[in-house]
Amino acid sequence: MALGAVLSLTLASSAGAAWTGQLSQGTSNIIGNESCASPAAGKAVCAARSLTNTFAVNKYATGAWSGWSTLAGVITSAPSCASDGTGVVICAARDASSALFYTRYDGTAWSTPAKVGGQLASAPSCASFSAGHVLCVARSLTGGLTASAFNGTTWSAFSAVAATTISDPGCAGDGKGGVICTVNTTTGAVLATRFNGTAWSGVINLGGVATTAPTCTYLGLTGQVACLARGSNSALYVNRFNGGTFALAGWSGWGGLGGQGSSKVSCANTGAGLLVCGVFALTDSALWVDSFNGTTWSGWGKVGGTGIGDPSCTSTAAGKALCALVSVNNRGFSSVGP
Repeated sequence: MALGAVLSLTLASSAGAAWTGQLSQGTSNIIGNESCASPAAGKAVCAARSLTNTFAVNKYATGAWSGWSTLAGVITSAPSCASDGTGVVICAARDASSALFYTRYDGTAWSTPAKVGGQLASAPSCASFSAGHVLCVARSLTGGLTASAFNGTTWSAFSAVAATTISDPGCAGDGKGGVICTVNTTTGAVLATRFNGTAWSGVINLGGVATTAPTCTYLGLTGQVACLARGSNSALYVNRFNGGTFALAGWSGWGGLGGQGSSKVSCANTGAGLLVCGVFALTDSALWVDSFNGTTWSGWGKVGGTGIGDPSCTSTAAGKALCALVSVNNRGFSSVGP
């Protein structure tokens, strides 16, 4: 990932031309990163950390946001939200005791946040592995991974993956009853592992030199995910798992997407084999996007805004993504495209 051409983000400004302008999510201030998921077509929910370190939650429908409201309890990390495929969204974060803490959006209202347990050393990454089931994974206190699965009613005992990690994990459901997670090591190399619904596979070294925590997204094709990270030259790179047996041979290897990123990448699956990805640019801190049509990438195009932290993108309809950001004044904004 240290190799490859570094392409200026300004070379493909037309890629962002079809996006809406920045839509305010409300006047309340939030800290850190948002996490967004879509419970149903045309809708999205987002969670963030409020100024009082509680869950701040927001709903999007018919082109407008409800505004931020806060839930009980204290969180000490950014949340991670995942749709369970049945119209429900689970949002989880680390609480003041380093335990997993979550709230459930049932399509109408949010549940009172509750403690799951465990001991987390990072923010979690949550992903659905089958209808009604969500797995939340975080870095453990021993440097590996720790995870618990929610079946719609209860959470499982925490499982563990032994590894030497230094970043938050980036996880995605694979559409085949599993979740694939990636994480950085001390050398910057990226490790990958898969949860098959009941147990974990071995750990695979994908190599590279990642300078942000990797993020993974389901490709809308059974068993396939795409994982993206920033390389040592600040350009963005992608590695695709093509399904089948979970082994190094099933991965494409890191391919360069150019650009100059200052944040983690966030992607949304907008159809079978389709992705829309957003990142904040190193040059202007604005949101830039790149789309994958199943064969080729469009090139990075500027959407706008000035973001801090990382963006969060989710699909709201076929061919459409909503990307949310926290601006320098700690207000949330979103754009929809392409």
